[in-house]
Amino acid sequence: MRGKLGMLVGLVTLVLAATSTAIADAPTVTLTPFERTCVVHASPDTCPFDIVVHSEGTFREAVYSSGRDVTTVEDFHLTWSNPAGGKSLASPLAGPFIAEPNGDGTVTVTINGNNGRFTAPGYGVLFADVGRLVYVADPSDLNTPLQILQSTGHQDASPFPQICAALA
Repeated sequence: MRGKLGMLVGLVTLVLAATSTAIADAPTVTLTPFERTCVVHASPDTCPFDIVVHSEGTFREAVYSSGRDVTTVEDFHLTWSNPAGGKSLASPLAGPFIAEPNGDGTVTVTINGNNGRFTAPGYGVLFADVGRLVYVADPSDLNTPLQILQSTGHQDASPFPQICAALA
């Protein structure tokens, strides 16, 4: 009986130790609903008309004890509209945006998936930022690559002027 009790105590101790380790390594998760409307004003660098941009969805950020920061989007959509012409283009967003500290004051950013894709009948793909992009960035500006490490898929630099005809 003592042997069985000792085994049971040992097993319970192992389970508790594993559980406390798993809890310690669990990320801190923050859900942030997001909705914004802004205007891309007409200019030589955009379109000859204003575009209303509406973004809506939820950011899910998980920060791990190692410093790894993973942000994903849930039910996130972009809609670009020309109010004067009544036309619009929409894109779902999907995939993680991962920032990992490098130990030298920079971070490595990895974006897998769909970071924007506009298509229109008769035009096909107007703009796409899909695939895998890995780059080094300053932690204060995660959206500006200092050095691109990997770029695969279809990644256009800008939606302009390609989207203008479809929204006109």
